[in-house]
Amino acid sequence: MGDAVALIVEGLKKSYGNLRVLDGVTFSVEKGEFVCLIGESGCGKTTILKIIAGLEKPDGGRVEFAGGARMGFVFQDDRLLPWKTVYGNILFALRASGIEDGGVVREIIDAVGLRGFENYYPKQLSGGMRQRVGIARALAVNPDLLLMDEPFASLDARTRERMQEELLRIVEGKTVVFVTHSIDEAVYLADRVVVLSPRPSRVLRIVEVDIEKPRDRNSEEFIEKRKEIYSALKP
Repeated sequence: MGDAVALIVEGLKKSYGNLRVLDGVTFSVEKGEFVCLIGESGCGKTTILKIIAGLEKPDGGRVEFAGGARMGFVFQDDRLLPWKTVYGNILFALRASGIEDGGVVREIIDAVGLRGFENYYPKQLSGGMRQRVGIARALAVNPDLLLMDEPFASLDARTRERMQEELLRIVEGKTVVFVTHSIDEAVYLADRVVVLSPRPSRVLRIVEVDIEKPRDRNSEEFIEKRKEIYSALKP
């Protein structure tokens, strides 16, 4: 593995009984790169993330990390503990990793724009704010690799766009693998987009998004890149 490479996914295969989900998925991620996985529902995007995280075992292929590769995982649903405050949820994640540092919690709360909400419980927060806590919890352990499984799917369109803008600020310099169904979201966020086939999934194309960030969704180059990914997804 070269010095610039953070993650190698090579030849991943996975079946559940007679259902073949992955059929030799291969891609790599460089350090500090934001990579989106896109494909139709049921093609195995979440399975790929779970294999990378060690939550699932592949039937074939390999996953290789650079260095220690501490991982943070942001799920589609926020999975917050309802009986703990914003502060308590983030501290809980730190303690689970063997870290006891309230200063880190306060820094992360500031970073995700939740100052003043430390003592709020999940039921008192909007959907966007709950997802900020989920992102903060994943970032608190200072991960080498951040895995994100459609974290904004349940948000309304405008909140989703705002969260995308905030995410790029929050994770700047981090290595990110992000699952999405949205072509627009992939073009807005990613340095590269891994386009996956319908199940059993394989890589159809890897599209480089060489547009300066922050990106104008109405620009000609943005629209053309969106068309390129849409074309790659068509059967």
